[in-house]
Amino acid sequence: MKAKRRKSIIETAKAVFADKGFEQSTMQEIAREASLGVATVFRYFPKKENLIVAVASEIVQSEIEVFEKIVRGEGNCYDKLSRIFDAFIFFGITGHQQSSKLIEAFECYVALSKEPLEDIALYQAQYNRLVALFTELADLGVKDGSVKTESMTKEIMITMMNVFGNFSKKMAMLNGIPAFQTQVKEAEQLNILKKIFLSQIKA
Repeated sequence: MKAKRRKSIIETAKAVFADKGFEQSTMQEIAREASLGVATVFRYFPKKENLIVAVASEIVQSEIEVFEKIVRGEGNCYDKLSRIFDAFIFFGITGHQQSSKLIEAFECYVALSKEPLEDIALYQAQYNRLVALFTELADLGVKDGSVKTESMTKEIMITMMNVFGNFSKKMAMLNGIPAFQTQVKEAEQLNILKKIFLSQIKA
């Protein structure tokens, strides 16, 4: 019951943060939207920043579940890398767009915070799992020969996945804002970048 309630608070907070931003959202609003007393919310999350970190960690965990199925599924490294890029595109242009926007906003929030956030180790642990998965995929590429084998193959592939992931989050963040629109649609830009990266790494 406690786990279900915690999950419910996190999901409600995600929607409130997406609507109002981290700074403008209050614990009272989150409690009201979750149909709970504010004291109950504070019992699970003593500070708003604890809840902010929990929301970001939950989003990354849900993405990891998708990436794990790809990395540990069938196919060679090149095919899996292509599917990883597709997953990033999917996160940025579908109903998952809200989550991509929140992660981009969260990273800015952390970077601009004067003091380290409480519970940031929870997010770091999830992020480390993501990096470990990307490293696992890069190791597979070195073994199966489906990608170019160079002295820095692993570093190149991890860099590509990081760049692509960050770019897809940025595209999600700016989606629908007229001041940031270019002549090339977000999805098309992502597909172009995918083709460039894959052409450079294919064996």
